[in-house]
Amino acid sequence: MKTIIVNVPEKDETFFMALLKKFHFKTLILSDEEKEDKALAKLIDKGMKSGEVSEEVIFETLRKNGVKI
Repeated sequence: MKTIIVNVPEKDETFFMALLKKFHFKTLILSDEEKEDKALAKLIDKGMKSGEVSEEVIFETLRKNGVKI
């Protein structure tokens, strides 16, 4: 199974949801906050794997930017 991410204009959301339901596709709607969290997690993972940035530096930067850890 593959995952496809589609950005749908709000005015067309009803149409696309009906279409996906008709073809029995599983749907998941992400809020803007969830999308930001996923992007942030991806960047953190990339930084942790590279070893160029320590975990302490990452968490301190997040705290300074108001992210609750």
